[in-house]
Amino acid sequence: MESASSLRFSLFDLIHRLIFPPESNCTSDTPSAPEFLSNLEPFQVVMISIASCLTLIILILALIHWFYVYNYVALEERRNKLYWLVTLFPVSTSCCLLSMLIPRASLIISALGILYFLVCLQILVSLCRHLFGGRTSFSDVLQIESRQIDFRSPPFCCLLPKLPRAAATEKNLRRLEWFVLQAPIVRSLILIVDIVAVTELREAAVPILRYADVAAVGSLMLAIFGVHTLARTTADKLSDYCFMTIFRLVDISLLFFSGQQPIIFQNILVRFNLIKCGPLLSSLENAAFVCNFVVICELFCLCLIASWLLSPRRNAMFDKLPIWHRTLPSLHETEQSILDAEYQN
Repeated sequence: MESASSLRFSLFDLIHRLIFPPESNCTSDTPSAPEFLSNLEPFQVVMISIASCLTLIILILALIHWFYVYNYVALEERRNKLYWLVTLFPVSTSCCLLSMLIPRASLIISALGILYFLVCLQILVSLCRHLFGGRTSFSDVLQIESRQIDFRSPPFCCLLPKLPRAAATEKNLRRLEWFVLQAPIVRSLILIVDIVAVTELREAAVPILRYADVAAVGSLMLAIFGVHTLARTTADKLSDYCFMTIFRLVDISLLFFSGQQPIIFQNILVRFNLIKCGPLLSSLENAAFVCNFVVICELFCLCLIASWLLSPRRNAMFDKLPIWHRTLPSLHETEQSILDAEYQN
């Protein structure tokens, strides 16, 4: 009985330590932006300078991407969806840079960045539906090919081989879409809670922020499950539009942006004192500073990769280019001809 109670206490203690990483704050309070920028250490000056240059390059690349979308994508509805995705890298790197410059607002700025990522996940689902010509056409095409929804998707079910599959009905597709749609709604509510807690409670708000993060992670995992399941179901049908490439880039970017700080920097580097507190910042704040720099470097590399893999000559979404105008009919027309032939039979 006593050993069971001790085991239960140890388990709860482990969970508590994972949720609340050890804090070794050497300062009385997080410095304001003017105070922090006036007392930068040499390594911080170097990191901020490099991060600023990389962010500027990403902004320039985003303008080039925007130009090609505006001039070479025929349908306005498709252009509007692509604008969101084109601005993903500049928005996320700008959030990281601002978090480096304004450590006191780092938590709120990072939450805004994740919110934008979640909106882009919803845009991806909407783009997939648009490329099929609507949810009805989407469902009909999958059912004609006897393709079912496979739920063995990360992060929940990829290790469960015996999961049953579901028919690709409109109702089931809508449910998967709702898995993704709930994430930006939940994140918005959590962001409001974070702002109110920080404003009213200051340092005492830390437990509330941690538990809010746990709820946000659950919502994020559900959204990732939904979008992974949809993407895997439609991968080969949208290959000419590089849809899986776009999805993988957004997915990996989200992992870099939201996963590294709690897993690697907080629970490994800070926990084992590999990152220590400095003259102005605590160990956790120093970890967040370094993590934001690393994320900017990673997103810069992904932006270059995206510019290459999604270039107009490789991507049928740029349907105003002569190469696509001559060789590729729209997906909606192709699938509609399949449906018409099926109904006639």
